Amino acid sequence: MITPKPEPLVFPRGVRFARKNEMPNDGEEALARIAKANITTGYTLDSRGGNGFTSYFEANVHAPSIFEVFRDVAESIIIEVAAPIIGLKDEEPTFGPYTTREEALKVFEPHVDLLQNDGFLEFGVIFAFNEKIEEIFVKSSKYFQIWTNKPETVAEVLARNNIPPVENIQFIDEYAMVSRSLGEGGNAGWPGVIDTIENAFESLPKVNPPSS
Repeated sequence: MITPKPEPLVFPRGVRFARKNEMPNDGEEALARIAKANITTGYTLDSRGGNGFTSYFEANVHAPSIFEVFRDVAESIIIEVAAPIIGLKDEEPTFGPYTTREEALKVFEPHVDLLQNDGFLEFGVIFAFNEKIEEIFVKSSKYFQIWTNKPETVAEVLARNNIPPVENIQFIDEYAMVSRSLGEGGNAGWPGVIDTIENAFESLPKVNPPSS
């Protein structure tokens, strides 16, 4: 298999670097940092672990591929049962009920374009059982956070999606940035998505985690 190489990241339509007139004061220092930014596809792995997980990944994925990679990771590390998560930038997310993994993923499918591109929406899936956790979460700035006990599997999934390990990887929210919602007529698009998905949570078939 050909080893993937970092590529200049394709940003979401609703996330970009700030311009000078959008910064406090003169913004020269922030602009100088942005000029040197090198934001690429790739991931970083922290193997120190934590409460319920052995490994933590952060990853940059091209915006048009976000949901495809999200699904691939979810289907690879979460076997049967999952709870969907929907959230808004800088606010606590809402967790849906435990349901089948496929039903959890299906609630997002009508909204893929905005989930991949709206600068205020964030989403994920989680399975926590027997003090172990598998969670994939896409932040509003559209990088991945993955808490897992299956790091080899996650690394394999990322590799087959052309996402390599990158030392000292950069993320856009390390810089002065602007988030934009993508509704019609200049209105915010996120409220309709969150309302629809939270309503869908109520009709999901409830599934209990396995007993052992």
